[in-house]
Order: sequence, then structure tokens, then C-alpha cells
Amino acid sequence: MDLTFNSVIPHFNQECFDLHQLGQFSPWSKRIFEDCLTHPYFANCLLANNELVGYYIGMSVLDEVTLMDIVINKEFQGEGYGKKLLEHFIDECNDKKAVQLWLEVRESNEVAIHLYEQQGFVLIEQRKNYYPTANGKEDALIMGLYIGGF
Repeated sequence: MDLTFNSVIPHFNQECFDLHQLGQFSPWSKRIFEDCLTHPYFANCLLANNELVGYYIGMSVLDEVTLMDIVINKEFQGEGYGKKLLEHFIDECNDKKAVQLWLEVRESNEVAIHLYEQQGFVLIEQRKNYYPTANGKEDALIMGLYIGGF
């Protein structure tokens, strides 16, 4: 299988936005999504044989980077592509000389939490009743990773 990483450019913009809509309970508007493809944000997608597997969006401010969004197409979940995307994100952050990485994740997203922990992210804080759900609200976990910028 031919795997490639590409910047989320206008060619992939709509496909990634569609995937975002499918992958989020409370998705961003098209305008917000497109704004997240401009500076200080950066976005990359993973393709398998030219088919969109997933993407991530990061925001770089000084020596910190926040993982704003990461989504894997349901057809490709459970095959290690999330790990590949996250590793690519961390490599990009190293290239940007980042020192600290941040993310937030729904407390119910155990698969993602496990992946983040495998890559060295640790729990920093818990935000009570942060994310909307079908039955009310759920907590967000704030996780961080010190990479030292080397």
C-alpha cells in the first residue's frame, strides 16, 4: 500500500472537511475549518493509494503546538493509521522547534487516550462538562508532551 503525507491544500480541503463533519459530535463550521488551514495553523493528511485516510491540524504559537483536530476515516480505523498520523504530527512539531505539545480529548475516547499515552502524552488537567454529548456534557482531558525542541 502506497502511503503519503500531504499538506491539506485546497485539493484536499473539502474531503478533509467532510471527514471532520463525520468524525465530530459537534463539528466546526466550514469557515472555522478553512481558517484552521492558515497561519499559525498547519495541516497534513495521510493518503493510502491516493484515498484519504485521515488528517490532523496543529496550531503553532512560539514554542508550543496544540493538536487542534485529528480524524481517521472509519474505514481505516484500527489499522495503525492514527499512530502514523500522530507520529507525523510530532515530527512536524520537532521540525518547528516546538518544546511542548498540547491536546484535549473527550474522556470517553479511550482509544485516542491510549494512543496519546503510548506516544508519551500525560494528563495535565480535566475540564468538567466541556464537550456536548447527546445526553448532556462530558469532561475534556488536557494532555501534554514535552519534546524539548531537539
